Amino acid sequence: MTLPVKYYANTMQGAPQLTNDWGCMTALLDAVLVTGFNLKTIETLTSVAGVATASIPAGHLYWVGQVLTISGADQNEYNGEVRVVAVTTSTFTYAITGTPVSPATGASITSKVAPLGWEIAFTATNKRAYRSRNVLSNRPYLRVDDGCDPAYTTTYAKKAKVTMAQGMSDIDTFVGARAPFDSAYPTRNEIATGSGAGVYDGWYKWYYARSDGNAYDHYGASVFNRPWTLVGDDRGFYIFNDTWSSGGLGGKCFTDFESYRSADGFNTLLCAQEAYNYASIPNSSFDGEGYQSSDWRSRFPRTLDGTGKILMRSYLQIGNNVSASFTSLNTNNGQTTSGYSTGISWPNGPDYSMILHPTLLRESSHLRGRMPGMFWVHNDSPSFNHLDTISGVAGYPGRTFLLLKVAHGVSSGNYTATLAYDITGPWW
Repeated sequence: MTLPVKYYANTMQGAPQLTNDWGCMTALLDAVLVTGFNLKTIETLTSVAGVATASIPAGHLYWVGQVLTISGADQNEYNGEVRVVAVTTSTFTYAITGTPVSPATGASITSKVAPLGWEIAFTATNKRAYRSRNVLSNRPYLRVDDGCDPAYTTTYAKKAKVTMAQGMSDIDTFVGARAPFDSAYPTRNEIATGSGAGVYDGWYKWYYARSDGNAYDHYGASVFNRPWTLVGDDRGFYIFNDTWSSGGLGGKCFTDFESYRSADGFNTLLCAQEAYNYASIPNSSFDGEGYQSSDWRSRFPRTLDGTGKILMRSYLQIGNNVSASFTSLNTNNGQTTSGYSTGISWPNGPDYSMILHPTLLRESSHLRGRMPGMFWVHNDSPSFNHLDTISGVAGYPGRTFLLLKVAHGVSSGNYTATLAYDITGPWW
């Protein structure tokens, strides 16, 4: 059995960390998308009335709600992807079907945090081309270059340059459409130009280590573990991370979306920090994704903002890249931020509920489709913590939502926007 939707955070035991080292982002994506993490050996595995109990005397620190992969039991009913129902220091329980022999037998029965089930199509040092395995997807590539370009100084701000492509023949060769792409500067997003503090390195970037209180790439960053959260399935994921101490979780994504066009060959969205500036220029002084500016803190969770959101081709399936933006139920005929200054009370009086609505993807004056699993929060500043879950939401029976408190505003540590993600699934 495979469970469709999974989520991860830096505070999970064994989770990869975003520090100040090149390769942090690809190590994180390898673990979450492909390999899993926090492998444990189960000493005893028993079952009673459809509930399996795994004993790990040395401790495991799994979370209730985490999805694990169990393998190695001779009785297949115990194996597969399972959701943790309850935990103690040394045990966890999960549901099974059937009535297998108890205790389970097997030479080595193990558990680990289950990955999303993607593949690595091509690889090089700190470079990866990730791809969905789901045959219902168009299966575009996500190229992540998390190494230090020869023209870039190794102590500068750390980030991964990201490109999505219709096809690839090796880690550095694209086939067909890709984004971001400018025919006048075809390698702008992949190869740095210039030198020293005047270096230009990348156009769409997933930053993960920057200097506290500085908007310049050429300032070095401190070594510590930055917060991150990722939620996704086998066709896409959303990732939020900080880049310095208490800066706020900035949003990014690489995911298919439910297109309103029949047979859409380019229904994949890439979100990143969009800035093509040299290292000694403060990004907050320029159009595009800034660092200490409101751009850095509010691009992802607000509607009608196309910066850092890109599609390989338009709904006509021709031409070059097009920008896209989020939209949802609009209560004030203007730009809104999810869960922030919405004008709708929390809780909503008539039903004492949170008001959620699907997130739609807008291309120019058209609705291109709907984002999978991502819901706009229409209540103003709901009083929940980051990674809290909520169920019983009006209109969504049987669904549980993970609430993410993400960055909005210009002051450090300002986690005031709220997004909701369906973790029951499936998204499709």
